[in-house]
Amino acid sequence: MPRPRRFDLSRGARWALLLSSLLLAACSSDRSLRPGVDGAPDGHFDVSTVPDAVPRTHTGPVKSTPYSLFGVKYYPLSTAVGYRQEGTASWYGTKFHGHKTANGETYNMYAMSAAHKTLPLPSYARVTNLANGRSVVVRVNDRGPFHGDRLIDMSYAAAHKLGFFGQGTARVRVEGIDPANFRAQAEENGAGPVSRGLSTEAPATTSSQGAAPLPAPERATEPRHPRMFLQVAALQNAQSAQSLQRRLSEVTRFPVAVVAGIEHPAPLHRVRIGPFATLQEVEEAKQQVDNAALGAPHLVYE
Repeated sequence: MPRPRRFDLSRGARWALLLSSLLLAACSSDRSLRPGVDGAPDGHFDVSTVPDAVPRTHTGPVKSTPYSLFGVKYYPLSTAVGYRQEGTASWYGTKFHGHKTANGETYNMYAMSAAHKTLPLPSYARVTNLANGRSVVVRVNDRGPFHGDRLIDMSYAAAHKLGFFGQGTARVRVEGIDPANFRAQAEENGAGPVSRGLSTEAPATTSSQGAAPLPAPERATEPRHPRMFLQVAALQNAQSAQSLQRRLSEVTRFPVAVVAGIEHPAPLHRVRIGPFATLQEVEEAKQQVDNAALGAPHLVYE
């Protein structure tokens, strides 16, 4: 995690002018310049509910313009295909949750995303923890980390799934993904058609802990179609979960339920909206929750 930087307040005007020019030059929301302490959210977080990002072909503009920061010139790649590098990964969480990323998306620490200095925005990459072999797919939608020789900054959820959020950093391998090839391989391996359109804040996919082929449906003639839900919170207090359920029911037309987990000795009560029939319904419900400021929902499959 990047450490907060100290500024000479006696030269506040000069610093303000300098920082403004740096931000404009980088054309991004530079996370390294924000004051405050970063960290993990309070309470327990169940990473098993968070799917990997689904690589999909981007049809809009790609952010690959050269930029300068702290006297260093960066030249972003025009494509992530063929990229492969090993280095140090860190992660960022509460300090930046809800803020804009370098390409204008909203950072969601519960989604599978990452920041990289030179990969195009947006793009997709597979990140593998070289210490334990865990592997995840993330959407690269931010710039950084601008701290030492670090290679990539993972979202809190991604670092959690890779198993290094506790120690802060890990040695990883980053490999760029070709969305078309990824989708074709997934369908060839029996995973069925891969979703092409979901909110960038909570990309959808089938969760994967490694690079092994995706499993085929249990019955080839009757493929299993998981149901889509938006999980708004996972709370230990049942009354708090029920209270949130009532408040959500007032702002959305979709069913809201509290699902008790099997954790022992203190089960989590997951507050979920759905199921949804289409991704348009998912987007509608998410917008309703965001407008009411009732949480940071992320997509789950069941």
